[in-house]
Amino acid sequence: SIGDWAFPECKNLTSITIPNSVTRIGDWGFIGCTSLKSIIIPNSVKRIGVGAFSSCESLTSVTISKSVKSIEKGAFDDCYELKSITFEGSTPPEFGENVFEKVRGNNSIGSMVVEGSPVLGSYAFGGLKKSPTVYVPAKSIEAYKKALKDYFEESSIRALKR
Repeated sequence: SIGDWAFPECKNLTSITIPNSVTRIGDWGFIGCTSLKSIIIPNSVKRIGVGAFSSCESLTSVTISKSVKSIEKGAFDDCYELKSITFEGSTPPEFGENVFEKVRGNNSIGSMVVEGSPVLGSYAFGGLKKSPTVYVPAKSIEAYKKALKDYFEESSIRALKR
């Protein structure tokens, strides 16, 4: 695992490669890594801890593998430049509270790709400045509109093209 507080405020860290042997990213693991641009969470990771990537102000894209079962509270809080989030696989993770709180810079999240039915903690996407385009399976679009109605405009939930 990547332990709690493993790489706090590593200001010059621009990229990371998480090995396939890692199953857990600890609480506050990469907090304040302000130069980190993108992250690909490998298939081995099951849990992204509380505040794991909080205050990674330059983070623009995140790809979360199908193996991730939970994203804890505030994992991407204060990631002002986050523009793209992709959840791979048919079952997205369970989202804790305030996962994406304060992702509200001028370039708020532009798109999300979600393939399964979400389980959302309170205020999971509450910090978004504007509704991103959310791509979901065509056969599940109405279910998503119902599940995500408190976070996203219905018009922003669209069919995933394959």
